[in-house]
Amino acid sequence: MNGKIKSPAPTCIYCPNPADSEEHHLPFGLGKFKGYEPLVGRVCSNCNGKCGKLDEQLLRSGMEAFFRIHLGVESRRDQHEKVNPFLRGSAGGLAIEMTGKNEQTGEEVRIELVEGFEARELRHVKLLTEDGREFVLRITDGMTPEQFRQRFDEFGVKTFKQANVFAGGEEREWVESLISKMKYESKTEWSTPPLPIVYTNAVVKFTLTSRYFRCIAKIAFHYFLSKMTQFRGDEPCFKPVRDFIMNEDAKISDCLPFVSSLPGLLPHGRRGYLMNKWGHMLYAEANYHNLIGQVQLFAGPKVNQYVYTVRLGSNPSMIDYLEAHGEFFWYYPQEDRKECDGEILDLLAYHWVGFPPRKL
Repeated sequence: MNGKIKSPAPTCIYCPNPADSEEHHLPFGLGKFKGYEPLVGRVCSNCNGKCGKLDEQLLRSGMEAFFRIHLGVESRRDQHEKVNPFLRGSAGGLAIEMTGKNEQTGEEVRIELVEGFEARELRHVKLLTEDGREFVLRITDGMTPEQFRQRFDEFGVKTFKQANVFAGGEEREWVESLISKMKYESKTEWSTPPLPIVYTNAVVKFTLTSRYFRCIAKIAFHYFLSKMTQFRGDEPCFKPVRDFIMNEDAKISDCLPFVSSLPGLLPHGRRGYLMNKWGHMLYAEANYHNLIGQVQLFAGPKVNQYVYTVRLGSNPSMIDYLEAHGEFFWYYPQEDRKECDGEILDLLAYHWVGFPPRKL
């Protein structure tokens, strides 16, 4: 009998299942980059789904959600429901809170980013009690009266003194139907302020869980494996970081041994004309003592996000050598994003200063 014997699929680095899926070390929701290669033969579909849950919080609740809107970045194959991160959270992370001063009224209001530098007042109801307490109920897209009532009941207050409603004029009839059966003494009248409205002194607040930092660790780990092919990822030296990435019970304090952060720019980051480009920088290093990864997402002109350093494990090799890889995933101008959103540039090959390229 003739024929070829099919080799069994490799085992997932996180569990005993076959590694039958592609995993994107840089989340696909950050765009499609020319030359990008996913991690193949390392992660099973079940564990890939868990990684996707980590990506979801980062993309929809973290500061990355803010910059995705600012730069108009959308996943090209995102089949999930489109989420406004200012109206609701995702994967355990809370909605983004953004406030600014309305220059016409002098009042501090809740706002949301629409695109670029354009903002508008957040669609919500501000409820005031007799004793001066304030409750904010965000009105999510497609909210029904039943869903509104459920959120209302979660406050545990039966009646309110006043309801202040913030929504666009075209949404008036729908919003009125949501609050029509609520109990309050008075309601603000609808008004249409003159345009344009300028908001100043904007403050943005993000509330995240350990999933965000586990996602940062996952990005660093999987990027490291995609570049350091002498490692598979299931070696004993990586067990602590693997367990951390997959630990749904992890607390913020559990992140400290693995993920640290500093403001600024990666020392091996953008140079020359790249300083005017937006993008993401990933870096992997194997030195005599440690295996590390670094992640900086949405670095842009005059905007340098946190640099996250992830300790992946101790180097099991007894050979004193250094290997490093670094790439900048930079975005094309929005009008040029057709087949791809951008491309990848090898940072170590481009104008490298003060550090040896690749291997010693």
